[in-house]
Amino acid sequence: MSQAPLPLPAEVFAARRVALAQRMGRPVLLLGNGLRARNLPKYSVDFRQDSNFLYFTGCALPNAAALIDAAGRCTLFAPLPAEDDALWHGVVDGPEALRARFAVDALRDVAELESAVAGLGLPTLAIPDEEVNRLGARLTGLPLRFGVDHGDDALVSTVIDLRSHKTEAELVELRRVAGITAQAFRVAMAATRPGGHEAHIAALFHGALAAHGLTTGYHSIITVRGEILHNPDYVNTMRAGQLLLLDGGGEGAAGYTVDITRTWPVDGQFSGRQRAAYEAVLAAQLASIELVRPGVRYRDVHMRSAEVLAQFLCDEGLLRGGVEAALATHAHALFFPHGVGHLLGLDVHDLETYGDRPAYAPGRVRSTEFGTAYLRLDLDLLPGHLVTIEPGFYVVPAILHDPALRARFKDQVDWDRAESWIGFGGIRIEDDVVCTEGDPEVITRESPKDITTLESIIGQGPSALERLSL
Repeated sequence: MSQAPLPLPAEVFAARRVALAQRMGRPVLLLGNGLRARNLPKYSVDFRQDSNFLYFTGCALPNAAALIDAAGRCTLFAPLPAEDDALWHGVVDGPEALRARFAVDALRDVAELESAVAGLGLPTLAIPDEEVNRLGARLTGLPLRFGVDHGDDALVSTVIDLRSHKTEAELVELRRVAGITAQAFRVAMAATRPGGHEAHIAALFHGALAAHGLTTGYHSIITVRGEILHNPDYVNTMRAGQLLLLDGGGEGAAGYTVDITRTWPVDGQFSGRQRAAYEAVLAAQLASIELVRPGVRYRDVHMRSAEVLAQFLCDEGLLRGGVEAALATHAHALFFPHGVGHLLGLDVHDLETYGDRPAYAPGRVRSTEFGTAYLRLDLDLLPGHLVTIEPGFYVVPAILHDPALRARFKDQVDWDRAESWIGFGGIRIEDDVVCTEGDPEVITRESPKDITTLESIIGQGPSALERLSL
């Protein structure tokens, strides 16, 4: 079957290749992912192209490669149609149609790749497909292992620099995906009610995305156990008095994903404790969003959320000694243990393939201290940076019962009061925010998050099973 047209205008990819060539000053080889078997040789897992390959080519064909010369001209290597492709896959485009669709300068059979580039010593990058990495290492002489041996260092730096700053073309696509994802959130909220099931909400949320041509950019978190930060399962029946946390985002054909989290009461009304905690998390998020401006250090964005949440913890009697003491010792992290966000784009944790290199400014090193060890980002913000802002409040039994933490914070925490919160779960509110020359742009603002709007939506539609006609 023919692949859809380029997901972004052809000139966007051409301009990226020219920028790459200008910075590198030499030809570059880019490798795409191949199909990977699921449980039989000819039955593959769902295909997702390497993000860097998508960025420079827009080509989502498996087993492709691209040779970009020093002027930015691109030769795309792709598998040519087999004799029986029309039978099994529908009509497949031939070389000239592929060349025209991807707006490249030349199209060659991928079988010719080795003879075309062997011995040239071209810079390249490791990708998620280790079989392709072995081929790339043989062709270029570079050690390639995804997440470990990244490839040519200058090429890594160039990719980080280009992908870290979102252009208007990228933001147009991200806004589109964010709008569709907001609709999926509303559908999930309207279907939530006691007696329903996490799996039903998951099916409805994912179906709403699929109905608009989106997949998910990562495994959605949909759970009444919000204190488990990355809970992978959908196994719980929803009950009155619980909070449902949904952390999910659509991904479009261009590969860009959004990352949104909303938390709402299963029975449609926030209880006293739920309301107080939710309002504190929302206030923390809004305060941090306001700081997403050029020149602001992202660590300060994180600490602004920590400050607001520390005040809530002191007001609730969970912490003693005041806000300044809580921040100085990181006692607030007993209830807000993660960083406030990360970069976003073609990957949900954009460019995290390269560790902290894209996310920490030169000279800054990730802390190992409780409270800041999970801060994924510490850059000085610049226009074009797209970041998430996602503070949270969690009551995690494993943290509250940790002997070392009990000893460390023995005088700063009212442990009896903290114990009374066990079973509360967790609250996280997450939006995707663009740093601009002016005010921050929240591209995910269409997803409801104020209490009045949430309570007007929750449970007001058919149940998930009714929507799914099951």
